[in-house]
Amino acid sequence: MNRTYFKATMREISQSMGKFVSIVLIILLGSLLYVGIRSVGPDLNQTANHYFKQQKLSDVKVSSTMGLTNRDLTSIKQNKQVKTALPIHMVTLQKSRSQIVSVYGYQKQAKLDQLKLVSGKLPTQANQLVLDIKAKENGYHIGDIYRLPKNSNLNRRKFKIVGFVNSPQYVSSTDRGTTNLGNGTVNYFAYVPNSTFKQKVYPTIAVQFKKSSQYAAGTDSYNNYIDKQKTSLKKSLSKRPEQRQTQLQNSAQAKLNKQKAKIKQQEKQLTKIPSGYQTTKTKAAKRKLTTAKAEIKRAEAQIKKIARPTYLYNDRSANPGYQDYFDESHSIAAIAIIFPGFFLFIAILITFTTVSRMVEKNRREIGLMRALGYTKHEIAMKYIVYTLLAGILGAGLGGVLGMLTLPQFVFSLLSNNNLTAFVGVIPWSYLAQTMIAGLVATLGSALIVLTINLREVPTNLMRERAPKAGKRILMERITPLWRRLSFNQKVSYRNLFRYKGRMLMTIVGIAGCTGLILTGFGIQNSVDDLVPTQYEDVQHFQALVTVKKATQRIHAANISGQKSVMAKSITARPTHGTANDTVTLIVPKATANFSQYVTLKSVTTGKKIKLSDQGVVLSEKLATDMNAKRGSLVTLQISGKKVKAKVTGVTKNYAGHWIYTTKSYYHHLTGNSAKATTRLVKTNQTKKAQREKLSRQLLKENGVLNVSFPRYAASALSTGGLGSVVLIMIVMSGALALVVLYNLTNINISERMRELATIKVLGFYDREVTAYVARENVVFTVAGIILGWGIGLFLHQFIMVKAQTGSILFPMTIHYPGYIWSAVITGCFSLFIGVLTHYKLKRIDMLDALAASE
Repeated sequence: MNRTYFKATMREISQSMGKFVSIVLIILLGSLLYVGIRSVGPDLNQTANHYFKQQKLSDVKVSSTMGLTNRDLTSIKQNKQVKTALPIHMVTLQKSRSQIVSVYGYQKQAKLDQLKLVSGKLPTQANQLVLDIKAKENGYHIGDIYRLPKNSNLNRRKFKIVGFVNSPQYVSSTDRGTTNLGNGTVNYFAYVPNSTFKQKVYPTIAVQFKKSSQYAAGTDSYNNYIDKQKTSLKKSLSKRPEQRQTQLQNSAQAKLNKQKAKIKQQEKQLTKIPSGYQTTKTKAAKRKLTTAKAEIKRAEAQIKKIARPTYLYNDRSANPGYQDYFDESHSIAAIAIIFPGFFLFIAILITFTTVSRMVEKNRREIGLMRALGYTKHEIAMKYIVYTLLAGILGAGLGGVLGMLTLPQFVFSLLSNNNLTAFVGVIPWSYLAQTMIAGLVATLGSALIVLTINLREVPTNLMRERAPKAGKRILMERITPLWRRLSFNQKVSYRNLFRYKGRMLMTIVGIAGCTGLILTGFGIQNSVDDLVPTQYEDVQHFQALVTVKKATQRIHAANISGQKSVMAKSITARPTHGTANDTVTLIVPKATANFSQYVTLKSVTTGKKIKLSDQGVVLSEKLATDMNAKRGSLVTLQISGKKVKAKVTGVTKNYAGHWIYTTKSYYHHLTGNSAKATTRLVKTNQTKKAQREKLSRQLLKENGVLNVSFPRYAASALSTGGLGSVVLIMIVMSGALALVVLYNLTNINISERMRELATIKVLGFYDREVTAYVARENVVFTVAGIILGWGIGLFLHQFIMVKAQTGSILFPMTIHYPGYIWSAVITGCFSLFIGVLTHYKLKRIDMLDALAASE
């Protein structure tokens, strides 16, 4: 390209700076959202993965109902895939009525689950401890004296607080797990020197596998690898339950044998005493021996009943907040599959139209250049440079800004976790995709139009294309309606259908932006409605109370109703497959009035489901995970026993995995009676202070072991990150709507300059000229909004299905304010563009616009 032609290209850009900037902005907005939102999921995963590797978070924790010994530790270490196995001392204590603390043994050179110091220092002496950063909520400070309640597992109770820490075992900043003590919720954790413990067995052994670091945490590849290694670990310990049972029985029998030996010795001594010399003491001793023999027989019977211990293998998903974090990340990634792509598609579509119209407008100039002897290549270079600059600037800036800003912004709003150091990755593939998309929209459209135009001879190019002929439209055939329209209205409606391509493109552009805005509001509605829908439409109780005896009733003044049920945590998986879910099994003592506490409604028919003695009712998300439907069989593991249950129904449910059945069918499955030691409690007093007061009242009652309020659980349904993405989507969609409307209106005016100048010459006032154009834009906007609502409904449905993870099923709701706001935002932007259009139309030079084109 010679210097003169290059200057002409720069002049083209400077003279149409508004158009050039609008093209760059559209591509920039599309690229920014596409790269930014698509990067959020991978960046959140990378941040967590970096933190877990840095703190050496264990992969699996092995535990047993009878505790673990050094033989268990040796068996684990002998597994060839195990890199590190660390025995952990731990006990959960009730420090006060309102404080439950999990106390761990601190090992200075611990190779797993290393603490992250927040303030102070780590313990260096036997009388020092560090507390969870969350313990600050209870008023503790560095230097305070901390006293633990008396416990047989500890040889020291008094400590000095030397620091506050975070643990990689607790990803959530609020949730510290559950317990059978107090109100059922652990408030915080503490680490004391390992020497403080005098436990003979280990509650837990933490395990890290050799190749786990090769996989990113939270990914399917990592989860599949861990599942495989858990199976291998179970094989390594397959003989241990029986061995442990034998060991416990032998140990108990050995103690009993010593007692038996003493009794035999005493019997021998008593038999040596002649009957005539037996005293009252001798007779009493004989009675004691008889009683002791009976006790030994009972003890021997008890020894035989010592059960085989159950070994549990909990992976990271059992850690408080771990699965919630990755579920949220996956939900954002699911949104990123469709929303940014559709956003970018709208941007590309509008850009393609803008660039092609720009080239088409310069037909005369292209013809003149051809007549002056410029080659097709030289002519094309002007538009190639123009569109390359716009495409590269828009896609490049947008992609880099999206990568650097949106993921960190979303991460900063995730306040419900202990991960503080953001670690991003460069999304090369997304950057490349958006660059290609940007160039297709700009350079591609220019090349297509140039190829078509450059095939024509210069004389044809130098002539203006003949305007499209007007045609009768459908409205003209409705004579009563057509007669009532003014001349200006008739012209406007004819123009609408005269330029069908322009009409379609404008409506699609507006509809796309409206649909994106509505989708954003819809996602927010679904997220906000999750908890209320679950606990108002499905589960109608406010509290779960665990009692010691199944016959016990609770009598707090503020309780309006209670239902006796058995609530048990079990494992479910399909008969064919590898899926595995932790489920809450609910078995009511009586099915009468159960619907007042839980509404069971069929997913397919919407009718209420009654509990049957023939099978179980599954919650909807669980049924999806299990690939089960009515009539299917699912495998349940109840108290270590595997049983196959028939599905008699699938019920609507939005949070958690639940199975409901009758006590008769439970007995049929397990052979055991259902012990209804849980109460579903109704109360109208649900404010925090009221809940705490009720909890204190209930725990004062004899036999009440636990009180919890599921609806208000700390972080079980964390969706803060999703909400921040929604905010970004709404703002970005609004910005795109503004630029799209401006661009399309600008194209409309520039293409019709002679037409608009003509009607000004004919005597139309400025307001009438504006109305002439604005009337078309109003119709386009209204049509675009209505079509956009349909697009928004589809996008919302698609995204919320993809966003379902773990035990979460989002309600498919969009409230009417979402429709109103999406229309109002689009309408306001259209009005704003209308005002700009008015001032632009006032400045039309009639002489220049009507100058001869030949």
